Amino acid sequence: MHDLNALHVFLTLMQCHSTQRAARKLGRSQSYISKVLAQLREDLDDPLFTRSNEGLSPTSYAISIEPKLRKALESVNLALEPATFSPEKLDKITLHLAEPYVVSYGKKLIQEIRKESDAVIELRSWTKLSESMIIEDEVDIGLHVLTDKPQTIYQKRIHTGSAYFNGNEEGDYIKFIVSGFNDHTNYYQVLKPDIEERIIVDNYSVMTDLMDIGYTLRYHRLDTPNPDAHINIEIALIMKASRRHSPKLVWLSDLVTRIVNE
Repeated sequence: MHDLNALHVFLTLMQCHSTQRAARKLGRSQSYISKVLAQLREDLDDPLFTRSNEGLSPTSYAISIEPKLRKALESVNLALEPATFSPEKLDKITLHLAEPYVVSYGKKLIQEIRKESDAVIELRSWTKLSESMIIEDEVDIGLHVLTDKPQTIYQKRIHTGSAYFNGNEEGDYIKFIVSGFNDHTNYYQVLKPDIEERIIVDNYSVMTDLMDIGYTLRYHRLDTPNPDAHINIEIALIMKASRRHSPKLVWLSDLVTRIVNE
């Protein structure tokens, strides 16, 4: 597999399990993907993928070479990056942030990025797909709660906080869901075990508007962790481990950290 384009096709097929989806992701025709796959099968003397109900299923050989080829491609991409980095030369910047941070810092982040780059800026709320999109290089950097993650993900803690009740405590308890954090966990019951949620929302602005008729658990940033706090929450930058030293992510990490820690 000496062709970088063929390498991209193979790795995309490993992700998409479909020549049609791989073609759409790479901006190529389906016939091109099929032609490259046929050549790879001949060159490597292995079918690489077999058809199943789920689409194209990789062979044991394909599974065994995928990590090595992905690492090799990442090394090539890093080697090809310009010796001198300039944000002005970027085409696109993609960030996924926990919803409260999008609302609180989104405009400022966009303004600060725009001062240094004319790149397309895609700023979205973190979802259950964000982590896989970081691994697949579809998202540059994320901002979310620091949790256990695979070795392919690097997390850099930027600040710590605690939780407190806020709003009208005579009204309904409102559970504000932050995707990937408290979807299935009721942290508020650590502070008040007898509470039951009466309203559930996942939009920060809606939750804020409801504070006159109910109350919720809010995050409060601390300069240092509080050992006496019942709930300590660490917020981290989240990025692909193999890209953490790339000039783009170093620049973006510094910018995001500076804005959210102001």
